[in-house]
Amino acid sequence: MSFTRLAFVHVLILGLIGGSFYDIATRQEHWPFSDYPMFAVIPRKPVLDNSYRLFGVTYDNREVAILKYSQLWPLDQSRLPIGLRRLYRQPGGRERVRTAVEDTFRRYELRREQGLHDGPPLRAMRLYVLNWDLEPYAANLDRPRSRELLVEVSRVQETAR
Repeated sequence: MSFTRLAFVHVLILGLIGGSFYDIATRQEHWPFSDYPMFAVIPRKPVLDNSYRLFGVTYDNREVAILKYSQLWPLDQSRLPIGLRRLYRQPGGRERVRTAVEDTFRRYELRREQGLHDGPPLRAMRLYVLNWDLEPYAANLDRPRSRELLVEVSRVQETAR
């Protein structure tokens, strides 16, 4: 192998190794080490932001996360928040989300009365946006970093209609 070709191969190898070390040190991937710019930024701390979650409010004022498929039917705990987030971002989103939460609350109570799930009777349903700093084994599942109330629907509002 000629000296020029050997030098080129060594420079190329050093460039790849040096670039890899640079990416590790800066915690950000650069081309050609990352083919996908959307995955190029490496988070320093794992977080879950802007997660929509429904909570039921019992008659003794406890908040209960509504997570079971039988309680959220026909949606589930992954599809419902995605749908609510999309609705909220559209024009007139707040009212559309309120209508969706009212419908979910109505179906929850109807299915509970029919014996299709064992959830507690609720006096209200609330939609929150939650943000978490993720911990191993979901140790802080019940302790989000922050939560913001978006919509609250109560039985009084339903009977007033």
